[in-house]
Amino acid sequence: MSADKIYNEGVQLYERGSLQKAISKFDEAIRLNPRFAKAYNNKGLALSDMQEYEKAINSFTKSINIEPSAVGYFGRARAKHELNKLEEALTDYNLAIKYDEDMSHAYYYIASAFFEKDEYEDAVKNYTIAIEKRSDYAYAYNDRGSAYRRLEKYDLAEKDYREAIRLDPSLAIFYNNLGSLLKVSGKIQKAIIQYSKAIDIDPEYYIAVNNRGIAKYDNKDYQGAIADYKKVISINSEYAYAYNNIGNAYYKLKDYENAEKYFNDAIRKNSDYGYAYLNRGNTREMMRMLDEACDDWKKAASLGVSSAQSYVNQICR
Repeated sequence: MSADKIYNEGVQLYERGSLQKAISKFDEAIRLNPRFAKAYNNKGLALSDMQEYEKAINSFTKSINIEPSAVGYFGRARAKHELNKLEEALTDYNLAIKYDEDMSHAYYYIASAFFEKDEYEDAVKNYTIAIEKRSDYAYAYNDRGSAYRRLEKYDLAEKDYREAIRLDPSLAIFYNNLGSLLKVSGKIQKAIIQYSKAIDIDPEYYIAVNNRGIAKYDNKDYQGAIADYKKVISINSEYAYAYNNIGNAYYKLKDYENAEKYFNDAIRKNSDYGYAYLNRGNTREMMRMLDEACDDWKKAASLGVSSAQSYVNQICR
């Protein structure tokens, strides 16, 4: 059987998600043709899908040594990106573009690397190029919106999030991001509407449910916030932030016993959760448990919560 035929069998297995079997076929094709660059590329893709990134890098490098290509450099860049080797990934993304200047997704991931480096102006620049190369690139609009948000260019961010939604109204994360942008802009009720749309699309999207709870809390709808936070826990019982948030809402309702209970739960889920100790300390102060409150504030301060130290200095002996 020819190397090409075996390679094509590998491609079919890869497309069906049979990654290990696909890799075996690519290896067989390479044994028959040691200079089969495409086989190395596809083996690299399968290894990346299996999160075997170092092995993937090795396979893409062999492909590049035989026949440099945009696909090879891009694949190697993605594997390096997943390993957080951002500078090496950026080098390879740029090499991919040299071989294919219209590779919109290479610009997208260059922008993503700059975003991860907190270099938001460069992120915006490259998301914009990605959009120029592909005008219906919904993810690029969404992520450029997030870069604009970090730059506090809220009008531009909102415009991009809305365009992302127009291009692909099926993705819950776009509505969640728009909701968070509206919330930071002080448009709480509009933010709640967008979070609700995200939840309608994906009822298990606990981040959006939690965010809606925070918006309701900010809107002084504490019972509504508690309902959302409890829904978060029903989806992800290990999400410590939701327990802390429930505690905060009960504190606002002056239900200190329930507040303490949920702060206890938050701390059980994450023993290094400084703000949960701070909040439990505040609650215990209201319950006239000053010694226990001071212990909590001291613990919070040791975990880096600066405001806790002021309580210790002012109130504790």
